[in-house]
Amino acid sequence: MSTPPPTPCSPWLDTPARYGRISRILHWLTASLVIAQFIVIISWGLLGKTALTMQLAQIAPHGAVGLMLLVVIVIRSLWRFHQRHQRPASEKRFTGQAARAVHHLFYGLLILIPGLALLRHYGRNRAFEFYSIELIPSSGREISWLMTPADLLHGVMAWLLLALVIGHIAMVGVHQWLWKDKTLDKMTGALTPKASGTQRTPSI
Repeated sequence: MSTPPPTPCSPWLDTPARYGRISRILHWLTASLVIAQFIVIISWGLLGKTALTMQLAQIAPHGAVGLMLLVVIVIRSLWRFHQRHQRPASEKRFTGQAARAVHHLFYGLLILIPGLALLRHYGRNRAFEFYSIELIPSSGREISWLMTPADLLHGVMAWLLLALVIGHIAMVGVHQWLWKDKTLDKMTGALTPKASGTQRTPSI
């Protein structure tokens, strides 16, 4: 009796050869939200209060985008854990270990930065609104210990995140065009299972 052909894996799930649709959607959604935050922040820093920066702030309110980023990164963390045995494996060499450490730092910053900012907002006795929809009422009083961590760390961690983003983009270019290991293809969906082979890449 002949052996039945293997069941094709779902394109929504990760495989050792490439990232599935869910991982790719969460990755690019995270990237889009982070980019939106820095576009608004840098625009305000360079231009100050102008019609353009006011419009950008209305399109992507800092607090609302921060909340979306926190929700997305928590979902992404849970999905990454769920797919940990299926997704492309990390290299065993120093570069793979460094990539894992950087990605853990990414996840930590993406949770801490908006999380501490939300606590500070509440501590300042302000209601939290998501595009004019009140999600969290004001506390009725200022709570200094909720504000202190974000006052000390929010800005520093945000600029550290920007440095990591720039470094991440640079290393993707190195992987894709210098080392030619198709790392970017695995996260864009350009890499088909047949073409992907068994190359290993840092886990994204």
